Amino acid sequence: MRKAALAAAFVLSAATPALAGRIDAVLSDDALTVTEDGKTVLVYRTKPLDPAKEPGRSNYVHPLYAPDGTVLTEDRPADHLHQRGAFWSWHQVLVDGKSIGDGWFMQGLSFNIHDRSFEGDGAGRGKLTIKADWLVNSGPEVVYAAAETTSIVVHPLKGGARRIEFDTTITGRADSLALGGSNDVKGYGGFSIRLIRPDALVFGSDGKQVKAQNEPVEAGKAMGFAWPAAPGVPAWTVGLSCKANGKPVTRWILRNELSMQNCVFPGRAPYVIKKGESLRLQETLVIRPASKRAPAPAPAAKPKT
Repeated sequence: MRKAALAAAFVLSAATPALAGRIDAVLSDDALTVTEDGKTVLVYRTKPLDPAKEPGRSNYVHPLYAPDGTVLTEDRPADHLHQRGAFWSWHQVLVDGKSIGDGWFMQGLSFNIHDRSFEGDGAGRGKLTIKADWLVNSGPEVVYAAAETTSIVVHPLKGGARRIEFDTTITGRADSLALGGSNDVKGYGGFSIRLIRPDALVFGSDGKQVKAQNEPVEAGKAMGFAWPAAPGVPAWTVGLSCKANGKPVTRWILRNELSMQNCVFPGRAPYVIKKGESLRLQETLVIRPASKRAPAPAPAAKPKT
């Protein structure tokens, strides 16, 4: 395993020449860039681009690329400036029963990413490991609320498809840390992804089309996102599955307007993590070429998230 120790950009896997179908990574001062055969797969943000205005805007993935170079995610879109690529956050963040901030809006909470590493294996996969402190900065003193370790495993292309696995463990460092979704009937929070052109998306789970709704939709263990055949939309499909503490998440926030998509955990009622205990979140993204393009979706309501 190679530790990230320099601020200047360099290839983490430079000890060996790049091989066809092999995942590599490049480190810069504010990001980790994962590549395959010289083409960017994803960028993981390790520092906020504007720390004075948005100290909490780090610890997420953007851009995420399709194998043909199409950018699939958006960061800081005009309609929802707080949404950011592929990210995991919660509106309700409580320490010892007291609300200390809003991770969704990046208020009162920031991340000190103190350790970054990359490791390749014989199958050509690459694994990023990122360790971060959750720092509460909403009061007169900075409070160390949690320790987060996230790994992102990127697989080489296989049959034209890309597989990416996220694994995040959040360990409480306060006596009590509680994380909850939006405090309303929607309850959105947890792992989310802001895909481009969400207004054109169609959704499917367990072989059936799923309609976007204002409140969470109960569906299968995985959700598919597809764009219909039209100019200006990706010729790709995105599949997402999520687990919380090993249990599949089957509630989904789906949006056919300009917003994110979310596998809902824990919902409106906060999940409590006691000091020294952990919450483990796992997600798998699969990006595939679109074989059959879906019909255009019907217009939907426009809830704000």
